[in-house]
Amino acid sequence: MGVDIIRRRIQKLGGSSLIITLPKSWAKKLGLDVGDTVVVVDEGDYLKIFPPDSRMIQIAETIRFKLPQSITEVGLTPIIECLYLKGYKRFIIQVSQGNYQEIAKLVEEARSHPKVKDVFIGYNEIMATFNGVEAESPTRFIRHYNSKIQELVEVIENSSTANVKPETIDRIVNEAVDIARTIGRALRKHGLTICEAESVDPSISAPLIMVPQILKQIYLEATSIGELPKESMSKIRTALLETFGGLAGRSGRRLANSIKLAEELKAEAEKLSENRKLAKMGGIVLGLSLVIRTIGESTLCEGISKE
Repeated sequence: MGVDIIRRRIQKLGGSSLIITLPKSWAKKLGLDVGDTVVVVDEGDYLKIFPPDSRMIQIAETIRFKLPQSITEVGLTPIIECLYLKGYKRFIIQVSQGNYQEIAKLVEEARSHPKVKDVFIGYNEIMATFNGVEAESPTRFIRHYNSKIQELVEVIENSSTANVKPETIDRIVNEAVDIARTIGRALRKHGLTICEAESVDPSISAPLIMVPQILKQIYLEATSIGELPKESMSKIRTALLETFGGLAGRSGRRLANSIKLAEELKAEAEKLSENRKLAKMGGIVLGLSLVIRTIGESTLCEGISKE
């Protein structure tokens, strides 16, 4: 189901009341009319409006799915962790009647997970509720993203002395890209824009996707030439840590410093390019410096506003 986002100007009604209008198509779809009461839920950084039927709230907080065979073989735990991270309060697994062994296995795994509160077995489904779900927060996802980027940098730095398999790099890159896409989805869902004090600009989701892919290019080039510039990697690690640490903490000081570090990284790239063997590596590092600068410049005002 797609997510429709509109903008509405807040208007004044009477002496002190504020109002916004809803699109006619939305009201018609949900059966709303003049005089109806809606439910407004305060979730900290944003508000959610639900029709008067409380079941709509449960529907919005619930996900229903049928496990493919490949997931059944891996186990339910990764799915539970993903659903919890994305803010769902309950999930329903559709199961086939008669396959009691599979049902028993799913129920046991769900009940043993520390984040699951209750598990209920229905006619052809299993429903589980979470115990204290964290609210969906783009900045919380950025903290997860930051830790994944630092893990990737560490693995690349150790690749010259340790036996790092390409699939390990691919796994971390894919995980980081997935988190970056989740950040973009969360930002678009909330309708957030640049310079809002409590969030980050949706346009940074594209650079966030690029960063792990550029780091992978650095790894591949280092493998090709048999050399990883340690000084350059140290500067890359520092610049990335300051950038995403500044984003997660909404720190104007750290974001401003990330722009400065991006310039230093650009100078490092130019230095690498002077060496014929490292020229391609210099081009890749230059691209990374530009991405880091873009992220810093597009989010600096938010950090300053927050502070």
